[in-house]
Amino acid sequence: MKKIYHRSGITKACLLTLALSFSAMSCTDLLDKEPPSAISDGSFWTGEGDAMLALTGCYRFQTGWSHDDFATPQGLLYLDFAGGNGTEKENFSTLMASSNTAATNSNLYWFSANAYTQIAKYNTFLDNIGNCPMDDVKKVAWSSEVKCLRAYFLFNLAFYYKDVPMPLTTLSVEEANSISQTSQADVYTQVENDLKDAIDILPPEYPSEEYGRFTRGAAKTLLSRLYLAQERWDDAAKILKEVIDSEIYELDRRNGEESYDKLFQIGGEHSPEMIFCIMGVKDMYTNSRYQYLYPEAAYGGWHQFAPYNELVKEYFCIDGKDIKTSEVYDENDPYVNRDLRLYASIFLPPLGSYSGTKYNDIIYDCFKGANTADSYNKFTLFNGYCPKKGCDPSIINNLGSTPTYTPIMRYAEVLLSYLEALNESQPSTIDQNILDLTINDIRNRVKLTDIKKADVPTQELVREAIRKERRVELAFEGLRYYDVLRWEIAEKEPCVMIGRNTDFILKDRDDVLNVFIHGDMPEKIKRICKLYNVTEDGAVKLIKDTDKRRRINYNFYTEQKWGMASNYTLSLNSSQLGYARCEKMIMGCVDIY
Repeated sequence: MKKIYHRSGITKACLLTLALSFSAMSCTDLLDKEPPSAISDGSFWTGEGDAMLALTGCYRFQTGWSHDDFATPQGLLYLDFAGGNGTEKENFSTLMASSNTAATNSNLYWFSANAYTQIAKYNTFLDNIGNCPMDDVKKVAWSSEVKCLRAYFLFNLAFYYKDVPMPLTTLSVEEANSISQTSQADVYTQVENDLKDAIDILPPEYPSEEYGRFTRGAAKTLLSRLYLAQERWDDAAKILKEVIDSEIYELDRRNGEESYDKLFQIGGEHSPEMIFCIMGVKDMYTNSRYQYLYPEAAYGGWHQFAPYNELVKEYFCIDGKDIKTSEVYDENDPYVNRDLRLYASIFLPPLGSYSGTKYNDIIYDCFKGANTADSYNKFTLFNGYCPKKGCDPSIINNLGSTPTYTPIMRYAEVLLSYLEALNESQPSTIDQNILDLTINDIRNRVKLTDIKKADVPTQELVREAIRKERRVELAFEGLRYYDVLRWEIAEKEPCVMIGRNTDFILKDRDDVLNVFIHGDMPEKIKRICKLYNVTEDGAVKLIKDTDKRRRINYNFYTEQKWGMASNYTLSLNSSQLGYARCEKMIMGCVDIY
């Protein structure tokens, strides 16, 4: 599995935001004078009202094309895609296929840059609230909230990048330019200490008018992510059991079979399942996720993300079994008799007896061509899938200003994490009661049969069940890449890497099967004409231009010649063999390789 982040590649440029906003430059007495309407740290912190405004600002998260981070909806999608759940269609050829994974890549750079923007805001709050004339008890409580927010970003930075700068106070430009990296272990220690302190201070709940603030349960859930990342299984199980025993949270069943679907729509932020989320505000453009998700035929949406078929196949059938063992799965009609979460999470194309995903009285079909009333094909769809989770059919215009929210932590994660922690630390304790409390509670909501202890008699089988359930239950919520890295799936388990330079990147490994799949020109022309709605001449030009870019990229980065058979273990002509035979031949080689 390709790791999309340089785990030691945080640059000083990311930190300039921490300093520039708070630096003062003057040349004359005139320029030194502060305008009467200006707000500065010296004039702002006059009382509790100002502190509350600053605290509210700490909960303001960036959105949009250049504001991806660990708390934005697009950023969470990117994290899922990095873990193998899908891709961004618009940038696929340049972002993934070219192996362009440098931290300076626009989509990846912003994760660190915007995380430090948030941290700068939190440090400013913490540096100033101590001198603000207000109730001391509130000072401590509000500081604890902000430290939790900072801990969230620090943990993610250290987890994905390892050693990172860890500013804990407002920095000058000089300090930002000279700050050194802090070891991952020390960052983790800071995060743990801040969260433990907050747990003793934060309330379990807030009044309804203050909903959305960091609670004790949210701090414990975030701490459990740290413990899981460190494989501190006993600590994780203990803190997660406290969340369960608080009886504050439960799985949302308010809408029957539609409960899972509606959980991610407007109003889902007030679910009894929600532990922490990023609130949305109507008409304030606080969330641009809908713009990315909606079909372009619906109110200006773009639908520029594509889940992989690998994820689609992971969803269960209605008998609770996977597609390999289910008696109701039909490979010729693969979208019928499937997990309710599949229909709630992914737009599916019409196929066989399955009519396709109906949305606002339109059945969307990726094969109809771009910008038609029943398509979601603005960018090339190579498999016909698009994310649906989070789309709300009540929204009929102004997608960028909808009052949508972003789930960050919810109770389903707690249940699955608790089961995982117990299974890793005390596998003998996993009995039917534990299964019913955790994974079966989740499956029952979507009408899947229970997992019996007899079905998973060993630690390994319980582990497998947990991992399959986490992938489908938590899809597109930003936890897949976190799971892939901490489970070391890429290092320990078979995986498929798609990329024109991958054969060169992995050339020194002896456990890699390099496959080159090509087709005859007439078939490629026909396919391109259908996908892009172009003439045959247009298709030929597009193919030649694309192949030229690929050749130049490959030759430059690999110092090898594009198309040489010697670069690959296996070369297959899909036009002659067909896709099914190509698949069988590849799997046959994998078995004997």
